[in-house]
Amino acid sequence: MKGLDNLARRFLYYPDRLPRDLPPPSWAGNAEEVWMQCADGVRIHGLWWDEPAGAPVILFLHGNAQEIYSWSLVRMELEPLGYRTLLIDYHGYGKSEGEPNEKGLYLDGEAALEWLQGKGVAEGDVVVFGKSLGGAVACEIARDRPLRALILESTFTSLASVARKLFPFLTRGVPLGERYASLEKIGRARCPVLVIHGDRDELIPVEEGLELYAAAPEPKELYLVSGAGHNDVSLVAGEEYTRRIGAFLEAHTGY
Repeated sequence: MKGLDNLARRFLYYPDRLPRDLPPPSWAGNAEEVWMQCADGVRIHGLWWDEPAGAPVILFLHGNAQEIYSWSLVRMELEPLGYRTLLIDYHGYGKSEGEPNEKGLYLDGEAALEWLQGKGVAEGDVVVFGKSLGGAVACEIARDRPLRALILESTFTSLASVARKLFPFLTRGVPLGERYASLEKIGRARCPVLVIHGDRDELIPVEEGLELYAAAPEPKELYLVSGAGHNDVSLVAGEEYTRRIGAFLEAHTGY
């Protein structure tokens, strides 16, 4: 079974590595490279945008592929919201140490929140925003925390529920080792929840997002993007994407 577990991980994680001395790309603007240490001793790499000074923070947890230099384009979409932004790479991604696994990714999210606390940012000033696999990490670290808000985009209810899409070589019902059981956790969110999903998502069916929304506590909002797949939600939505997120945050957090 261990071999099967390792095989599933090969098809779940697609980390790109970055040279340690490679500076951030030009489109990352004034991002600062930062490092944080996880509870297992692994050091992970992040990008930190510390403007506007004193503003609340969006902790962005990316999907299962690439690394934060590629994902830093998301800052352009989030910047109009007026929040500071922390973007982290998981175990084994980019410049981060270690190898990706479910426990390690949860430790990455925890380490990011602890790093923000060290910068004087209270949990109530943090919006945790998870995209796809990052949404599963977001559901884990949001449990019983008084966060400012939780945003899930293109996220699945559990790994088992989408296993046949992700791992077509597996027979039904085979245990995967990794669980990412977000549906079991989202009910313990203690903050406003926004669920975003493309209604033509070919990888994580829209029904997954609808189930997460149904299980989330109030206050909550659902934003379905018509015609969007898994990787093009913001592109299809255009300017409406940032506007809808901003309206949700203003309505439920006052900022």
